[in-house]
Amino acid sequence: MQYAKWFLVTLIFAVSAACSRQQNTPCEATQPESAAHVRDLHSTTADLAVPLCPVKFDDSLATDGIAGWGDKQVILPLLRYQPEAEFSDEARRLKRKGQTLSFKVVIGLVVDASGKPQDVCLTRSAGYGLDANAAKAVQRYQFEPATKDGKPVAYRISVQVEPQLF
Repeated sequence: MQYAKWFLVTLIFAVSAACSRQQNTPCEATQPESAAHVRDLHSTTADLAVPLCPVKFDDSLATDGIAGWGDKQVILPLLRYQPEAEFSDEARRLKRKGQTLSFKVVIGLVVDASGKPQDVCLTRSAGYGLDANAAKAVQRYQFEPATKDGKPVAYRISVQVEPQLF
């Protein structure tokens, strides 16, 4: 049973949402996940300031003004500008020691009708200060907003962020 849960969560991450690493490409729709989001054991105080995403969003243009996953009539947002997230000092120290850890963070957000990120929250945590750095970078992203019937609408997506060592 535990293996089946792990496989399902891994499959959802592989199939579901993330904006492409290339700018000027459409984002993919965010598929709801079934497992609760958990912080990494090595989360710093800065990481704890980034809220965890709820397990499920009940988005609807009619109720909360946010187009949700599965709304087939919406043209998805287009990523225009994507600044890199930086390594934290904690992660940099681990990297120097030769530790091989996954430093991927998944951030949920709403791309509002003007193309700005809103309601940033954490879906997958890496800890070591990387969650906070990823959230800061995502808040600077710029998008072409999603559209429905030619009008811009808010749309919820997730992006995978891999902080870069500078």
